Amino acid sequence: MGWQGLSMQVPPAWNLVAYGGDFKAGSLRLDNGEFQTHGVLGVDIRWIPIKGKVTDADIEKRLTQYLDSITKSAKRQKIAAVTQVKEVQDAKHPERLGLRAFTWKADRKAVGRIWHCGECGRVIIAQVLGGPRDDFNNLAADVLQTLDCHPVDSEWRLWSLYDLQTELPADYALTGKPQLMNIYVSLPFARGTSLDTVTVEQWGVANVQLRGAYLDQWFREKNKAVEGILRYTASEGEMHGHPVLALSGRRWGLSYWMSQALQQIGRLQKPATYFEARIWECPDSNKIFLVQSFSRRPQPEVVDEIVERTLCHG
Repeated sequence: MGWQGLSMQVPPAWNLVAYGGDFKAGSLRLDNGEFQTHGVLGVDIRWIPIKGKVTDADIEKRLTQYLDSITKSAKRQKIAAVTQVKEVQDAKHPERLGLRAFTWKADRKAVGRIWHCGECGRVIIAQVLGGPRDDFNNLAADVLQTLDCHPVDSEWRLWSLYDLQTELPADYALTGKPQLMNIYVSLPFARGTSLDTVTVEQWGVANVQLRGAYLDQWFREKNKAVEGILRYTASEGEMHGHPVLALSGRRWGLSYWMSQALQQIGRLQKPATYFEARIWECPDSNKIFLVQSFSRRPQPEVVDEIVERTLCHG
């Protein structure tokens, strides 16, 4: 799993069920969706920015407030809540300040950790949640110890879910509403307040999607709503051992300039007219991948590196 600078190893059955916020402050939840069987088992992560010096007492206070809210909620349900906190050391992550391990048990059970990261400047609360009588302590420890709250390479961020694993430059942030399904994932990104965008898309069951069509035919059909304002050339290359269709060109035409570009110029924004796309089919995973960029200046090398960092098969 990779999301907003966080990365973690989770069981294959755990999928994204809720998210919010951005890199600075937000939340993320993954679980196995087993509502009717053994109870839902998953992980909940929350992060907030903290400015200035943060002490152990500050972390302790935040954790106490959180556990008090659990206790009050349980009391309203007439359930007894049990909480426990202890200080822990993590030699692997010396930048984690005020690190505490905690557990609580009420209508559910949680095994978690909280810390302030001196590297990314965020307070992280991560907990594995399950049924009150379930024994998942070992699993929780295995999952939590894999959690990293910032990437080793500060210039790139991992985005990984539903079998899609890619990396984007750190100055691109998730924007709009991602489409997240088992057979289709689309992650839209934008660079700051500019009009530069990158979209990474993955389709499952490629043989059904293509139905014998070539990738250029498939792309034109999928993209026909904007095909009329694009002028591009196509070439073939190779990536991950598969043929890759590379498209390079620009947005063009009177309809584009009248409907979009002139309005953007009026708002003192430079139009992102340069277009790049890379499309490939992975027979090993039976998936189609598309990395598409619109930018204010040509950036084929950025798109190619995103493609290199997009895993299409194991």
